Amino acid sequence: MALGQRRRKSGDLDVEIDMVPVMNMFLVLIPFLLMSANFLPFNVINTSVPVKSETPVDDTPDKKVSDIKVTAVVKLEKDGIYLSATSGELAEDKLKEMDKFLPIAAGNQYAYSDLSASLDLIKTLYPKSDTLILTPSGDILYDSIVDTMDASRSFNEKPLFKHVVISGEVDS
Repeated sequence: MALGQRRRKSGDLDVEIDMVPVMNMFLVLIPFLLMSANFLPFNVINTSVPVKSETPVDDTPDKKVSDIKVTAVVKLEKDGIYLSATSGELAEDKLKEMDKFLPIAAGNQYAYSDLSASLDLIKTLYPKSDTLILTPSGDILYDSIVDTMDASRSFNEKPLFKHVVISGEVDS
């Protein structure tokens, strides 16, 4: 045995793994993934989900009409649009006056302008109202839902119901 040489044991080997190729791969892969994420555009429609609550009815008779809040309810069906209103501050007969059916117009188009006009009337009577509950049936197209939301948010540049809530049918 020569000087300076030592015999190693079979289990005592120093092995270094070359990490440079792996690091090079990540150096190329991470910017590529970051750039490709920009090619996936997403559009967002602001909406919320209704919450069922047991709030007491406000029985103060001296409340001004301009302070009353009404929630408009739009049911989107295949045969037309059903419009109604709910409120804990109004009597049932006043709410029934706001019920309306808007049938489908010629060419199978919903009457969005009539819906906007009806909602404008509700907003004029009760200016503090800002919530609309949209309940589409299961066979309604996505475009019809978006068009209904657009029609309920403004009428002739006048803001109507800025909080549109999409809901399903609730069995009582």
